[in-house]
This record gives sequence, structure tokens and C-alpha cells, in this order.
Amino acid sequence: MIQKIKGKIYALIFWQTRVGEIFNMVYGLRIFYKYTFTEEKLKSRESFQAFLTKQYHIVEKGLALPDPRQGFGKPKIRLLISKSLEYEKNWGSDRTIANIKETLQQYLDRNLNLKNEDLPFYELVSNFLHDVKIQNTGGVKKLNLVALQKATDIDFESFVKTRTSVRDFSELDVPFSEIEKAVELARFAPSVCNRQSWRLHHYTDKALKNKLLKLQGGNNGFTDSINQLLIVTTDVRRFTKLEGNQVFVDGGLFAMNLLLSLHAQGIGSCCLNTCVPYVVENQIKDLGAIPHSERLIMMIGIGKLKDNFEVAISDRIGVAEILERNGII
Repeated sequence: MIQKIKGKIYALIFWQTRVGEIFNMVYGLRIFYKYTFTEEKLKSRESFQAFLTKQYHIVEKGLALPDPRQGFGKPKIRLLISKSLEYEKNWGSDRTIANIKETLQQYLDRNLNLKNEDLPFYELVSNFLHDVKIQNTGGVKKLNLVALQKATDIDFESFVKTRTSVRDFSELDVPFSEIEKAVELARFAPSVCNRQSWRLHHYTDKALKNKLLKLQGGNNGFTDSINQLLIVTTDVRRFTKLEGNQVFVDGGLFAMNLLLSLHAQGIGSCCLNTCVPYVVENQIKDLGAIPHSERLIMMIGIGKLKDNFEVAISDRIGVAEILERNGII
């Protein structure tokens, strides 16, 4: 028993050293290079979908410019069609292919001279679109300033300032329907090239929840108060080269949207970091049935709010310490 305790202490000390930090970085690199995609190596359906989404979103962004150049992006569109046909051959037509076709239909509609100026390219695109169905899930859409102003006419300041980390929840269960609603709203977070790599793992079983929280280690004193546990991850298969940091940026953006969405539902939450050694990350993945192609972003303990409770003040630094004005004229 004493030796076992000593072993745990030594392991803890090791992971807090610079060498332990390097081991964690190497683990991150291994995961990144094992699962990310390149144009030449699309290793899974998820990677293929991410590549296609990245490509067709380039066309969407082009269509959304103030004055798109006629016939823009031909090389990228040729590649998009070629890869889409390859994808359909392997996995059939799905939402990704439908979005691509809608986007390219808008492209043709807005580039009416293509038939006369580049007939082979026009025929390539139009033949690909032979079975297009318009469902308004790809391309661009119109927004109205007045409608946006009406939609944002809320007391956002109070809403944001009243979201805080809660560590003292009521004993009431959080209905799954409310979690679904929070995710429905959170999924509108931005992501790199709209690839939406985020995943959310939900745990209600008390024994499993507590085992996962024990591995996290930063919830002592209120573990039993947490009604349910959420773990935010990102799927590394949806990223490509030079996007190592984006794995955590996209996951963080989704996590923040989720926290605000939970707040809007009247659900209390507490962010629990997953800054753990890679051996512990793997333990969490195995215990929580999380694929090893995903990286942990954070755990979120949730619960219903009591009528009255206390939270940390968590004083904020001032605007002047954050905002740097550059190039002032």
C-alpha cells in the first residue's frame, strides 16, 4: 500500500516537470498526425466530409463577397466535384453532398456567362447537379438589418454577467430535453471552414460520473452536487495541417456557446479543465467511451439551480488591461 502511494506521488511529481510537459506535447502531436487529413490522405469518412466542407465553404465565402468575380474558383470547384464523386462512390449521397450541390447551383445561377465563356467547365458543374434538390442548406442566404436588430434587442449585458460557475446545485434532475435544446443552440458556434468538429459526451450514471470527475481532480467538495456531467471534445479527423491549435479554438468556441445556452435554459454549470497528463486523458477516454481520435476540451458539471446559493465573485480585469488600440490616427 505504501509503495503504491509513493508511486502515485512520484507520477504526480513527474507530470508537473518540464519533461512531463514534453511527453504531453508529444502525445498531442501523435494524435494530430495520426488522425488529421491532407488532400492526398483522406483517412476516414469524417476526414473526407471535413475536406469537402472546407472546399465548398470556400465557394460559399466567395458568393458572400460584395462583388464576386465572375467564374471565380474554377480549380477548387473542379477538385470539389472530383472528390465529391469519389465520396459518393464510397459512402453515397448525404447531407454534405446535398450542401455542395446547392452551393454550386447558386454558383451557376450567379455566373450566367459560364456557358458561353467556358462550356467544358459549365457542363462539368451542370452534369454534377443533375439531381440537385434545393433545401436551403448550402450556398448563401440574405439577412436583414432590421430583423437582426429586433433579434438582438435583449438585455445581453445582464445575461452575460449573470452566467457564472456554480458549485452548489439543487437535487432536481436536469431533463434531457433541456440539454438537447442547449446543444441545438450551441451548434451555431463558428468553426474553421464550418467543419464543426465538436462532440459532446453526456453522463448521468452517478458511479460513472464520479469516476470521471475523480480523474479530472478539480471538483473536490462539490462532486456529489453535480447532477450530470458533460465532456466537450473535438474530432481531430476534421482538421488538417497547421491546425493544431484550431482543435482547441473550435472546441472552446463551442464550449462557450454551450455554457451560454445552458444559462439561457436556467441550467447551472461549472467549467472543469482537462489539463491532465496524457495517460489520464486516455483513462478518461476509455472510461467515458470517447474515441481516441478526439481531444478533450473541458468537462462541464451541470445541475438545476437552487432558489438561493453562493458563487465566487471572480473579479474581472478592466477593459484597459485587455484592449490595445493600435494605429490610432
